[in-house]
Amino acid sequence: MFDLQTTIKWVTELLKDPAAAAGAYRETKPVWRDSFMQITLPVYLAAYLATIIIATITGGSILLGAPTAGVIIFSILWALGWTFVIAYIFDFLAGTFDGTRNFDAAYAVVALAIIPSAIGTAIAPLPWIGWLLSIAASIYSLVLAYRFAPVFLDVPETARTKHFVFSIVAAIVVNMIVSIVVAAMLAPAIIQSAVNSRSAETTVTGLFGDFERQANYADAASKDTYSPPTDGKVTQEQMRTYVDTIEKTAVLRQRLGGTLESLESEEPSASDLFAGVGDAMRMTMAEMEAVKSAGGNWAEHQWVETQIETARIQQDLQEATAHNVELFQEYREQIEQLE
Repeated sequence: MFDLQTTIKWVTELLKDPAAAAGAYRETKPVWRDSFMQITLPVYLAAYLATIIIATITGGSILLGAPTAGVIIFSILWALGWTFVIAYIFDFLAGTFDGTRNFDAAYAVVALAIIPSAIGTAIAPLPWIGWLLSIAASIYSLVLAYRFAPVFLDVPETARTKHFVFSIVAAIVVNMIVSIVVAAMLAPAIIQSAVNSRSAETTVTGLFGDFERQANYADAASKDTYSPPTDGKVTQEQMRTYVDTIEKTAVLRQRLGGTLESLESEEPSASDLFAGVGDAMRMTMAEMEAVKSAGGNWAEHQWVETQIETARIQQDLQEATAHNVELFQEYREQIEQLE
């Protein structure tokens, strides 16, 4: 249950000595309800109360727009709900990277690590410098999450960078999907207001530039359309373009994978971690990037890929399939080497 003294204790200890606070908190063996009620909920409520006061005084905005009742409620629910999503991802991937799956422990990581981010949320409406301080606080929260995961989830040192990087990438992908759904179904006016206000204030560069670029590729790809030929036959040009694309994709993934491997050789800095997250994000979207960076049509690329796979499975059941099988055989060796 909620206990103000407990909240103050853990926030203070976390800010004074994060490593000691993480070790001490783990010894309490908290269940996720305790972490939520004693840290996450009161910290975020206090942060948004401060945000409302600052935004009202300065005329600034909060996370999702002007400080109206609807925006405030939606922002709080979004922030609180997101902590559970991140905890689930940390928990799930801990098992993948030889750690110990334990949702209570994963949520404890998130509850402690988000404290700086919540403080950043509180001061974000400050004129001129608020957004920059908020970003810095969020980066620090991610660094803390990286440091705390081995403590709570027993992720081995040799795997903790990959565990962190792929957890953040998964969180970004989920966030993109949820944002699109929310924008389309629940709160389009709120989301558009936030986009307009943020785009008027800042331009995303530096560590977040890669994320913006990948989001732009995804947005462009989602708008691609293609009307396939009625005979269902892949042309020579389409096949050559497809092979060229997967060759470029393989080269890109190999280069990015080498960069990620190098992170395991020494203690990475915050910028190294973010570079790793950006590289992992690009790895998951490498094929799309290869298509869109060349000005290609993602919908057409997917159609060709589907036709080739159908031909490989069905062989010569119909004229179009037989044609595509014959065409595939010309490039079979190249394609299978790259798969």
